[in-house]
Amino acid sequence: MLGVTKGAIVRFEVIAAFAIGALLPVLETYRRGIGYWGIEFTTMFEDYVAGALLLIGAWASYRAWHWGGTFLVLAWAYVAGLMGSSFWSQLEETLRHTASEPDNLLVVVVKFLLWGTSIVSLIVSFKRALRARAV
Repeated sequence: MLGVTKGAIVRFEVIAAFAIGALLPVLETYRRGIGYWGIEFTTMFEDYVAGALLLIGAWASYRAWHWGGTFLVLAWAYVAGLMGSSFWSQLEETLRHTASEPDNLLVVVVKFLLWGTSIVSLIVSFKRALRARAV
């Protein structure tokens, strides 16, 4: 099926993928500044890749393309790993009082929310992909 069925319900993990897919690159660029690309290319690039993967997976799932659900699982797995590492690292810096971030507590909270949403979305999208393959 290539189109969206009339009256289709857009699921949580798809809405979250659209939102976080757009927000990750924007938040990272706002936080570090556009000039950070020249300092730490990979730090910026990984957030842009994560955003692109989520947007592709969300669009493919929304359009009900046969590979959309599987791709969304892949995207959420990548983002969950990325955000988990980022959150735990930020939390460790906070607890050791070595964080140099001006709004460090806000960064920790936002990273935790992004990570938590990623984990929930990964689990939900994985369950849906399994059910879709069983049909």
